[in-house]
Amino acid sequence: MAMASAYPHPSLTRETRLTMRFLLIAIVILAVAVLLRGSWQAGRRPFYLTLGAVVVAALVFIAAWLFTERERQVAADPSTVQVSIERVRTTETGFRLVGDVANLGEHAVSGLRVRAQALRCPPASACEVLYQQEVPVLMHIPPGGRYPLSLLVDRPAQPISPDRWRVSVLSVNAYQG
Repeated sequence: MAMASAYPHPSLTRETRLTMRFLLIAIVILAVAVLLRGSWQAGRRPFYLTLGAVVVAALVFIAAWLFTERERQVAADPSTVQVSIERVRTTETGFRLVGDVANLGEHAVSGLRVRAQALRCPPASACEVLYQQEVPVLMHIPPGGRYPLSLLVDRPAQPISPDRWRVSVLSVNAYQG
């Protein structure tokens, strides 16, 4: 059964992820500078060989970054993805919702964001939402594909006893073209 990944963690903001990416790039630049300095101390020939390798690697990285951005992800209609839950298990840390996810759209899905809701449904009245949580799901689903899904919903602060669970798709990212 494929596990739905919760990364990037929902508590990480876009700014935090950009800061982390910037720090990673700064560390790589620092490591390259140390490598170049060390090769300079070894002599001119090793320095120029190392510098050439660094320039070639940088050009390959930039070309890969530019050309892979061509396969852009775009927002897709949430109605093109169906999520169904077949069973729910209570765990130490929360609730495990097991079911499947289907892509009914014409483009491959790269990820989605769902809202899991714990419901109490008394007879002859509308269901009451006891608890809800948004969960990111990062998985590749080709057009027409259906895959197993396993979501972990955190345990709420107050104990709950839901009658049933509902999972709705909030947003979908798909590969363009």
